[in-house]
Amino acid sequence: MATIEIVFAVGLLFFLVIIFGMIFGRRKTVTKPKSSLYTQALNHILQGEYEPAIKELKAIINKDTSHIDAYIKLGNLLRITGKLKAAVKVHQGLLYRQDIDKTQKLDIMRNLVDDYVELDEKGIALSVALTILDVEKKNMWALERIWHLYRDLRKWTKASEYMEMVLRFRKESNKRLMAIYKVQEGLEKFESGANHDARLVFRKAIKIDPACEAPYYYMAESYVKDRREVDAVEWWVKFAEVAPDKAWLIFDPLQKVLFNLGNFGNIENFYLNILKRKPGDVRTITALANFYERKGDLQKASELVEDLIETNPTSVIAKIAYCKLLVAQKREQEVSDVLNDILYKFGTINQVRCTNCGHVVKDILWICPVCGKEDPILDQL
Repeated sequence: MATIEIVFAVGLLFFLVIIFGMIFGRRKTVTKPKSSLYTQALNHILQGEYEPAIKELKAIINKDTSHIDAYIKLGNLLRITGKLKAAVKVHQGLLYRQDIDKTQKLDIMRNLVDDYVELDEKGIALSVALTILDVEKKNMWALERIWHLYRDLRKWTKASEYMEMVLRFRKESNKRLMAIYKVQEGLEKFESGANHDARLVFRKAIKIDPACEAPYYYMAESYVKDRREVDAVEWWVKFAEVAPDKAWLIFDPLQKVLFNLGNFGNIENFYLNILKRKPGDVRTITALANFYERKGDLQKASELVEDLIETNPTSVIAKIAYCKLLVAQKREQEVSDVLNDILYKFGTINQVRCTNCGHVVKDILWICPVCGKEDPILDQL
């Protein structure tokens, strides 16, 4: 009896071994090709060989509709290769499936946002990005993308709101950018003709960041539009005080207004005050020389520009200003000499840059010494 039991036990064990072998063997033969094909697709993606990867991913999906990652990557490749509507169809279809986990859902939604951005459907992209926050409230990718999409859609109040959120999570601050966004909000009112309302917004921008020059500039512009030239001058002066390096932007309109108002002394003082903060500034000196010329004081203008050329011998702006004065003094031959010098500068090569690798050299070349490219296109510096 014992012998029969032993034989039966051995037979049962042998039978179980065969059954397990068939099960695991069958699984191996089914999963191995899939795994291998997916690996091939990934390798093709890494190599930038997108079309073969698309074919392989489609083959995987045809055999196994539960391979979510294959679907996601297929959608990405369709977007990369310009098949944007097909990419949206793949990613959108995945969102209706019940067999995706949270991580996969977020990945699909991020890619769907990218799909719509590429389609230039930023409004739809924004709505998808907002739904990401329903899944994960503090998703930084979504918050940043929402911020940038509101910015691109010129929804400045909302853009500011989400920018502040992102900066708060990062424990950062950017008052200048917040002020610039507020200025953009004011510009929408300014462009519609609501100049008073625009100024109220510009003042808020100044409170956010008094060092941001943009609101001062547009405050002056709004007063010009309302023909309140005295107020415009006040804000131009403030603009120059806050940003002396950008003061040249308002030289011409300021000088014209002050000339019209008969405030010649204020023009000179304005330029001299800038030069106190930015000594030797080429644009300011040439503007001041132009002022002296318009007043008829050619001697003072010439002295300024001649000194400027001595300290800035390569400045084209200084040379052109000097030519202007020489013309006013009827010194034609000297004008010709200065213009020839300017033409020579633009007609000769001082430095060139290889546009293939960016290497800069001091002479023309036909083979780049760094990247070895033959006949590189050269940009004159």
